[in-house]
Amino acid sequence: MPMTDRTSAKPTGPGFFTNLWHAVGLLFWVILLRVLNHVRIQYSENIPKRGEHGVLICSNHISALDPFVIAATAMPFFSPVWWRAPAKEELFAVPLIRNFLKSWGAIPVRRGRGDLGAIQAVSGYLREGVVVIFPEGTRSPDGRPLPGKAGVGKIIYDAKPVKVIPVLIAGSERVLPKGRVLPRLFRTITIVYGRPIDLVRYDSQADSVELSQEIVDAVMQAIDQLRSVL
Repeated sequence: MPMTDRTSAKPTGPGFFTNLWHAVGLLFWVILLRVLNHVRIQYSENIPKRGEHGVLICSNHISALDPFVIAATAMPFFSPVWWRAPAKEELFAVPLIRNFLKSWGAIPVRRGRGDLGAIQAVSGYLREGVVVIFPEGTRSPDGRPLPGKAGVGKIIYDAKPVKVIPVLIAGSERVLPKGRVLPRLFRTITIVYGRPIDLVRYDSQADSVELSQEIVDAVMQAIDQLRSVL
């Protein structure tokens, strides 16, 4: 699914009431993560500009808080374009949670199996907005990087040209460890926004599972390299 030029596309954003819901939810996470805890942002100049689209934010994954750490540090209030993120399909089984997730732009995906529909959906959403994704597909149990999923490489390949920003989060697992319901307070989280990854060398290569894996491996390497600035 080739992607149109970002300069000629006409992005659309959430409606007024959805954006209002975003703002209320975003304010909650800003207070929790940036006031009651402390988030150190490294290289904020690499955060997508307001209204920018065709951007894929790829982050490591160590806590359930990670999507909200990115939202609280990068997502603008009343965004003129959609910000979206894949979420495991099981969460959409409960109507109240499903409605909440959809209002925040969540995309249901089947974990552990190839989900071509979700891959095509994410590639399409990149035309008009920003997508946040965790290439490992699940949380790392010890903070060490896991192999990236080939499906993420496929998304990048299908959506080209796409701006891929590597992100590294450290410390969120101390705020909300796995199995804990309520977050701890007065802890420090560090988030590093890297420079966009140059993946042009893959554009002219034939589509294959091997190529998709090679692309996501390059993304995971770029994420891991950000540890040097912690």
